Amino acid sequence: MSGGVPQGLRERKKRATRDAIAATARRLFAERGFDAVTVAEIATAADVSEKTVFNHFAAKEDLVFAGGEARLAQLHADIAQRAPGTSVLDVFRANSEAMLDVVAAGESEDSLVVPRIVRDSPALQERLAVGWAREADALAAAVAEATGADGDDLVPAVVARTLAWTLITIFRAALDGLLAGEDPAQLAARLRPQAARAYDRLAAGLGDYGVARPIAEDTGPPLSTDRGR
Repeated sequence: MSGGVPQGLRERKKRATRDAIAATARRLFAERGFDAVTVAEIATAADVSEKTVFNHFAAKEDLVFAGGEARLAQLHADIAQRAPGTSVLDVFRANSEAMLDVVAAGESEDSLVVPRIVRDSPALQERLAVGWAREADALAAAVAEATGADGDDLVPAVVARTLAWTLITIFRAALDGLLAGEDPAQLAARLRPQAARAYDRLAAGLGDYGVARPIAEDTGPPLSTDRGR
């Protein structure tokens, strides 16, 4: 039997170190701005080496978005383990509703730290957009596997990207409202019917959405009846 640290304990210690580094980085970013803080300063504040920081995070931007991988993994699991009779769209709808439940319950100041950091950094906004695109790619593979589609079938990719950006759009609307100081319960109540309409439209299909109507022929102004003469 190996005399080393048990695997479970080792993983917990690594996770604790990672979480502590990310929390320290976010605190410094919130205080001084993303661009003004160096990785070396984060390492010093977290009482670790700069090498340790990069062992856990490949880039400085990853310190801001730490934890997103767990959310994506849960969405993958929800798709794969959906109950009989539950569609992929139902999974995304339920995730949107759960997110709005959290909003309605009242967001703390801590939960808005990352959105504020990202709002003030164009570089992070670009990184976030790239991250969302990568998530959509990953979800396309999950949807293809869940539906048994062929590897070269475009439909799972279209479905996954459409649903992923629907969820993202609702999420961004919620964050924008919270950052603007909107009451959380009223914000959630405002967004719920809009989210429901979006998913209902997707569920019904988009074939008749936005069909251009014929432009009425211009026959000129109506003829005068000369009733005033």
